[in-house]
Amino acid sequence: MTPLTLRTKLTLFYSITVSLLLTGFALLYYRVLSVGLDQALSDELSERATGLRGYLRFEEGMPVFIFDEGDPEEMSFVRTATRYFQVYEVTSGMLLTQSPEVEALGVQYSLEDVTHFAEEPPSFTDLHTDQGTLRFRNEVIVDAFGGTYLFLVGAAVKPMEDALRAFLRSLAWLIPTGVLLAAIASWWMAGKALQPVAALAGAAREIGLSRLDRRLPVRGTDDELDHLAREFNETLAQLEKAVGEMKQFTASISHELRTPLAVLRGEAEIALMQADTTEQYRRVLGSQLEEFEKLTRMINQLLTLARAESGEVEIAQDSVDLSAMTESLAEQLQPVAASKDVSLTWNCEKGAMVRGDASWIERIVLNLVDNAIKFTPSGGNVKVRVSRDTRNTALEVQDDGIGIPSEALPHIFERFYRADPSRSNRADGAGLGLSLVKWAIDQHRGSVQVDSTPGHGTHVTVQFPNINSN
Repeated sequence: MTPLTLRTKLTLFYSITVSLLLTGFALLYYRVLSVGLDQALSDELSERATGLRGYLRFEEGMPVFIFDEGDPEEMSFVRTATRYFQVYEVTSGMLLTQSPEVEALGVQYSLEDVTHFAEEPPSFTDLHTDQGTLRFRNEVIVDAFGGTYLFLVGAAVKPMEDALRAFLRSLAWLIPTGVLLAAIASWWMAGKALQPVAALAGAAREIGLSRLDRRLPVRGTDDELDHLAREFNETLAQLEKAVGEMKQFTASISHELRTPLAVLRGEAEIALMQADTTEQYRRVLGSQLEEFEKLTRMINQLLTLARAESGEVEIAQDSVDLSAMTESLAEQLQPVAASKDVSLTWNCEKGAMVRGDASWIERIVLNLVDNAIKFTPSGGNVKVRVSRDTRNTALEVQDDGIGIPSEALPHIFERFYRADPSRSNRADGAGLGLSLVKWAIDQHRGSVQVDSTPGHGTHVTVQFPNINSN
């Protein structure tokens, strides 16, 4: 799974935060609005009941509303307030009068209900009908003759419910729109904020071992990114100096030693060809030739490593049949293994193709198999295997030799590194072969893993990307 970019993460974080805030505030406001509308309806009913009591009269036991029909305000108030109302006689529970709307709904309370309402202080009751919910305010009225009546004044709850539904519908498109706008704004803002980071990343990509003179740009804003760029540039300067000194030393010592070694080797070869030299002298010269050969091999490896690290070595991008190459090299090394009484076997899956430089891949295989033979005692076994899966091709070299101590495993690819003396005495190398192997594996976008147990052997696995892998 491809990891999310920082810009995407910032956009998601900001969008989620905004959506949670908008949803939270919307729910809070909905609650406040709901309570406010409910309270407003109850207050309006209280005002209607109080106002209508001033117009309510009882004539011969029957309630009537007396008001000035010539006053538009009074007439409008009374007609609006009496849209839903009922008047009961408390003692008998008889319904004395009611509005046509309530009559049409068939609402009528029993004597027990009327008595219950009359005994309670003024309150509100929600009544659910086929035409919606009605809220009634109940009050007890006593006329001048001592008659007790239950006065109910109501109002429809539907306008309040419609207002709340309209508010929810508004939220249904306002919140997604707000989140979308927030996402767009955050994407743009994150892009603007990360532009300096992208510029630093672009400049950093141009820096390599062959271009350590490059530096990250400093914008002059004196912010955190400028501090980072300055610190990185100081580290680069130190690294450039150290690498330059190392390259200079390696190249200088290699070139200085090559000439005298060639002269000494030539003289020794001449001395060996003299027919009148003693046998002892010939052995000394032969020993010197061996040492000269070791020095020459070390110098060549040093030069190759210096050129590789300085970027002067170009890696070809050819199709290489790793299976065929490994089989061929194993056959060539079998006599070497047989001379040490070491069994060398191989199992190579056919058609394992990788992309790279055939000469360097050959060096990798040769070095690993040769090392396994060198550090496997007489009677031991070395197994070479090439296999592949959907993404990688694996080269495995396994032996049951002396193994590598655990503390030495992290350092085996370092130049000039040798393990314990007992292991070093078994080989003639200078400790540069594995450094070149590691460099070559890295150049082929591969990886290497070494598992070893002292006294039981070593298992090296090199993974190369398949020729059709990205």
